[in-house]
Amino acid sequence: MLHRDRAFVHGRRIAAFALVMVGVFVVLSVRLWELQVTNGAYYRGLAEQNRVVRVPVPAGRGVIYDRNGRLLARNDPGFAVSVIPVDLPRSREGEVASRLAAYVERTGAEVAKAIADQRVRNPYEPVKVTTRPLPRETALLLVERAELYPGVRVTAEAVRVYENGPLYAPILGYVGPITEEELAARTGQQYLLQDVVGKTGIEWQYESYLRGTLGWREIERDASLRELRTLALIPPTSGNDLVLTIDDRLQKLLNAELEQGVKEDRFTQAVGIAMNPQNGEILAMVSTPAYDNNAFIEGVTTQQMRAWNSDDRKPLVNKAIGEIYPPGSTFKLVTGLSALSTGVATRNTVVNVTSNVLVVDGWRFYDWTVHGSLDFLNGFARSSDIYFYTLGGGNPYTGQRGAGPDAIAKYGRMLGFGAPTGIDIPGEAGGIMPDPLWKLAAFDEQWTLGNTYQESIGQGFVAVTPLQLLNAYASVANGGTVYKPRLLKEVTSDGKAVYSPQPEVARKLEIAPEHLRLIREGSRRVVTIGMAPMPNAKLAIAGKTGTAEFGESAGVDSVGRQKLGFHNWFVSFVPKQDNTDPTAEIAMVIFTFDSSRSLCDVCYNPAVAMTQKILEAYLTDPKAGTTP
Repeated sequence: MLHRDRAFVHGRRIAAFALVMVGVFVVLSVRLWELQVTNGAYYRGLAEQNRVVRVPVPAGRGVIYDRNGRLLARNDPGFAVSVIPVDLPRSREGEVASRLAAYVERTGAEVAKAIADQRVRNPYEPVKVTTRPLPRETALLLVERAELYPGVRVTAEAVRVYENGPLYAPILGYVGPITEEELAARTGQQYLLQDVVGKTGIEWQYESYLRGTLGWREIERDASLRELRTLALIPPTSGNDLVLTIDDRLQKLLNAELEQGVKEDRFTQAVGIAMNPQNGEILAMVSTPAYDNNAFIEGVTTQQMRAWNSDDRKPLVNKAIGEIYPPGSTFKLVTGLSALSTGVATRNTVVNVTSNVLVVDGWRFYDWTVHGSLDFLNGFARSSDIYFYTLGGGNPYTGQRGAGPDAIAKYGRMLGFGAPTGIDIPGEAGGIMPDPLWKLAAFDEQWTLGNTYQESIGQGFVAVTPLQLLNAYASVANGGTVYKPRLLKEVTSDGKAVYSPQPEVARKLEIAPEHLRLIREGSRRVVTIGMAPMPNAKLAIAGKTGTAEFGESAGVDSVGRQKLGFHNWFVSFVPKQDNTDPTAEIAMVIFTFDSSRSLCDVCYNPAVAMTQKILEAYLTDPKAGTTP
């Protein structure tokens, strides 16, 4: 009996075990079907991703030259650190981020956030965690201790280097790591978070030419995520090179004179621009003091940035295009052309300046001296304010009519005032070319005769950039064509031009050729008999002086230089030989800050002597301004 019971139990156990085994096999078969058939493609993809990784290969950024092949911006070899999140275990993310922070000069939290954000965005692509070039010794140390830094890659990269940083910073600008906002704005353009982009200046303006095209490398890895071999390579395409219209020799001559003037305390800051009036090419552009754009590559300290931002001389601003100032007597160009074009003045129009003050409705309007009888050419050459008060607003005592504010505004805008010139770098200001409607809208006040008088001599509401003023005189020097100024001469690839912009005409002056010729003749007289004497001159330079009043006239600036409140202009051009034909191939403006000791046009104007020295050196001595 006992034997039969045991046999019965034994059989039931075998049956139960068999059922369990069948159930296990059924479950495994269903799971196997799900893995291999239902979701087979999905899991094959995951396995392939663990085995094969697609890594971006950065493209070299194009370099920048002056018009004669002088290198202005180049790329030097350096090192960068990036992290591929998929290769970094989450459990070690905080540890690795803290270790890296000491080497990349960031906080552990910043590095961890960069990795975490990239893990969400795309864990298979690297995120750059260095913000400045890594020293070679540090790079080697990280490579040698790779076991402590899973997912960390040390790669060679090109580091931007700017020759003569402060000399060209206002023009070239600088590059920097792309931000989240910039990356979002460039969606679909193959930018990665590890890229650098142009932030300002030429680097920003021509980013599309300079950046090149990313390459890609597919690599095979083993189970330990070590790279085994390259399976495929799509090489990157380097960016194009830029050739600028700038002449490095003239740039250095201009900068040397301006910096020497600041050093000798003749003025506190200055702007100088030279251009070819026949096509709008900028030959030199200096804004001093400036900043060193290399600092943004190496990493600007908080202290340095605070010093730049608190400096009232605004070193971060290209004052040649980004700041506006009263043009002073240089604006008499506009007043004179307005009077000639409207018929209220001719070459022979005479104004008797028998006093140095004109009193109208109880207001006193001054001239710098008693000139006596002046015709147009001598009024321009001697820069008589009362002569141009009369041309602009008329004289109630003599009955002479003036051109009026609307005509002055019309011809001022025709010459380019009140709107950006369109030069090919960002940050250009538009200036102010006022008229009665402008004043009514801006101040809810009516225009007065006093406003016209002040405008007629470049004071009051009118404000211009140095580039606007130069471009206006250049259009007179070339016979009546306003060009759009430009800094790009050509784009090259492997030394061959792939794009060469042509001179772009903004407009033609609707001014009679004889009136433009009269201004050119008067500009030459400014030098020969007027306000800009040039002893022992080697060139037939023509131009116009100006003294402007604005800002504080007491105290000191950020570096302890005296604020005088008066500022000097000299805008010039050089015709071929000594004639009034529209043949000039160079025009230049120099603007100095805080360099006059009283409001008058006979005060010491350092811009005149500097202009003579620079132009004579540049045009008569091929070795001047060259460096080994």
